[in-house]
Amino acid sequence: MRCRLLRNYRFKKNERGFSEFTFPIIRNVVIPTSNWLFNPVILNRENMPMTGPCFIYGNHANYFDPFLINSEMTREPTAGVMTRDQFEKTIPRLAMDSAGIVPTSKYVPEPAIVRDVFKMIDQNRMIIIFPEGGRRWDGRPKPFIETTIKLFWKMGIPVHPVQIHGSYLGWPRWADWPRKNRMQMDFLKPMHPSDYPDYDTFSKACYDAIDFDEYNAPVSTHPFKVWKPASGVSRFLYRCPDTGMNGAVFSPDGKKVRSRYSTFSYQMDNASRLVDRDGKKHSLIDLYDKINTMPMVYVRDEKVLQAIGKKFYWLDKKTHKLSPIGKGRIILDSNEVRYAVGSLKKSLPLNQIQAISIEQNHKLTLTSDTGTIQVNLEGQSALQWQLYIRRLQKDEKPVKSL
Repeated sequence: MRCRLLRNYRFKKNERGFSEFTFPIIRNVVIPTSNWLFNPVILNRENMPMTGPCFIYGNHANYFDPFLINSEMTREPTAGVMTRDQFEKTIPRLAMDSAGIVPTSKYVPEPAIVRDVFKMIDQNRMIIIFPEGGRRWDGRPKPFIETTIKLFWKMGIPVHPVQIHGSYLGWPRWADWPRKNRMQMDFLKPMHPSDYPDYDTFSKACYDAIDFDEYNAPVSTHPFKVWKPASGVSRFLYRCPDTGMNGAVFSPDGKKVRSRYSTFSYQMDNASRLVDRDGKKHSLIDLYDKINTMPMVYVRDEKVLQAIGKKFYWLDKKTHKLSPIGKGRIILDSNEVRYAVGSLKKSLPLNQIQAISIEQNHKLTLTSDTGTIQVNLEGQSALQWQLYIRRLQKDEKPVKSL
């Protein structure tokens, strides 16, 4: 009974849409933690908003990006939207709801979100939205969600771009642990939709503002204290760059990066560079690009990928919540995704998959007309599954061997 009450509990909010009780608590707990980890330096402070209505957006590679943007916004919290996975736990849900953050799904359209944003604007809120729709895997820009930029354009309020330098190196999406560094929060001049002759010009300006490679960040933002920098690298380097074998790359101690099937062996430094035995540094991103150009290889019996004993979830269309349906197996072949959980057996043709997303760094979500499923692929690379499905959708053919 107590758990049910807590699950439905919400703090009382003021007319601005946030809790005056929890705001100082969050500022005194979360912000000092993010500041201790990443030591943010504010650049062009005169462009930093202190109240709304306005949008704030930036490049996104790090869990802490929203808190870092808030680091010196002391008068009020920002509002915004965040994926539903982050609302599954009680304390994070209470904290985010009390600040005026609303949950959304990357995998199904939710008209109610637009109404929520209208309400935030009426409440004169500063609204953080990351138009790339998720954290960057390799530090390079991702395509924008077009509906987000159209929202910026139609609302007609100031749009504040923020360049977060050091975000990716401070905590790569694939990595298990954050790294202490000194990020730079560069607030660019706000953009007003009315200052642009048309939507296309405005859209390009929005994209250009954060069109930079985070892997090659300013040296001053490189991490200076790291614990096990290579831990989690197998999520990113999902194949051996020498042999193409799936799941071959691993880190025995969180520092070394090796392959089970070749002489591939490096030490990872603080800035996610791979250092060979001669002390020469190699780009992690170059190796990632290399494995992405390799042909897909059938693992066995016309199967491209498979995973067994994984947890599955089904999205309830009414509540927009993910419900567990048990453990099972999932198989990708050249034409469809098949999964089986107990007596439930389904096949999903690739041409019917409308959206593919990754929650956190290990949960693969597939959406079609028939619904949305999510599978926890911890122990395998959800990134590989996402990339392979997209390649197969483009009619790329797997091969039997390299």
